Order: sequence, then C-alpha cells, then structure tokens
Amino acid sequence: MDAMPVDPPLILVMCTGNICRSPMAEALMRHRLAERGIDARVLSRGLGAPVGRAPHPFALSTALHFGVPIADDKRAAQVNPVDLRVASVVLVMDTGHRREVQQRYPAAGGKTFLLRHWVDGQDIPDPVREPEAVFRQQWPLIDEGCSSWIDQLLQARMLSLARP
Repeated sequence: MDAMPVDPPLILVMCTGNICRSPMAEALMRHRLAERGIDARVLSRGLGAPVGRAPHPFALSTALHFGVPIADDKRAAQVNPVDLRVASVVLVMDTGHRREVQQRYPAAGGKTFLLRHWVDGQDIPDPVREPEAVFRQQWPLIDEGCSSWIDQLLQARMLSLARP
C-alpha cells in the first residue's frame, strides 16, 4: 500500500488585525514561494482581528502597486489553536506579537519568530493609521523577511520544491 502524501508545510503569518501587514506578507510569501517552485501553504491571521473585514485599502493598493495583489476574497481572521498547532512556523511582525503568542499559546512559542528574524531582527510597525506611503515603505521590509525565511526553511529542509 502506498503511503499517504504528506501535506505541504504551513507558514502562518500574523499581525494584530490581519488587515494590513499580514495580508501583504501572505500575498508576498505565496508569490515568492511560487516563483521558486516551492510547495507550501500560507495563511495570515490576527491576534485581535476584526473578523470578516477586508484588508485595509492602502494594503490592497500597495500590493497592486508592487504587482503582487492580495486575494480578492481575503478577509480578516482570528488566529486559533488549530492554526498554531498545524503551522510549521509562525511569523509575526513585532516583539509584542511574539510575546502574546508565547503567553496565550505556549505550545506555539518555540516556532514563533519575527518575520525579519534573519534580516535584522527588527519589528515592522503597524501602519493602520498611517498614510499609504508608510505601507509602501513597509513592502520591501516584508519582502526581505519573506525571502530570508524561505531561504532558511529550505536550508533546514522544512520546504522543498513542488513535485511535477
């Protein structure tokens, strides 16, 4: 009997409301994985999400500006214990998110890291009340974080090329 295929790994990206940074990171991570032919799933969630809300208009326009649109059906979703249990890695935008995950979901603490961990370890501040220019300034920071994590997860053999 053939073995059941193993699901591709899940990369969970999180921010506060799941309307600004994490939807941009979700779109970018999916885009970068597809460009490299890597088989993985990507979800974004919030620690305090306004469930069902569409992404921030500036997140949508920024993603379009850079040619990596956020999915039309993307809506804010609250993180839950199942998401955290099945995720291979949890990438958060700031140290406050990491601390909150460690406090609320201790079992996920060991696999929760800053998105920019491998770049410079810096936070990506919440742009929710900022002008569109701030969203556009954050795009390359998020992109660097996504790319660095893909490199690290490949090196650790947690990601692999998609099978034809």
